[in-house]
Amino acid sequence: MKKQILGLAVVLLLGSAVCMAQDNRGGRPDVSKRIEQMITDLGLNETQAKEFKAVMEGMRPAGRDGASSERPSREEMEKRRNEADAKIKKILTDEQYKKYQGMRPQRGQRRDR
Repeated sequence: MKKQILGLAVVLLLGSAVCMAQDNRGGRPDVSKRIEQMITDLGLNETQAKEFKAVMEGMRPAGRDGASSERPSREEMEKRRNEADAKIKKILTDEQYKKYQGMRPQRGQRRDR
């Protein structure tokens, strides 16, 4: 009986360790890695990359640090997206902007979670 309990404890311990070791939250890629990949894919120069990164990180909800658990409203997020899109359009060339638009998920479609 003790061996069974010990075996079960080991299995539970290993299972929880595996779950905790997964740093990829829910299968979603890390935002900073995604931004870096977009910079590479778009072929941005150093100045463009710095400005692009600043705009993309500015779109993130302010409550990420745990200070506020309240999510912005749909209208607020749409406003942020439109403002960021206008800034990005100024940063990128026409060709890069077209490629960027193809990289974004279509609005109104939900991402796989």
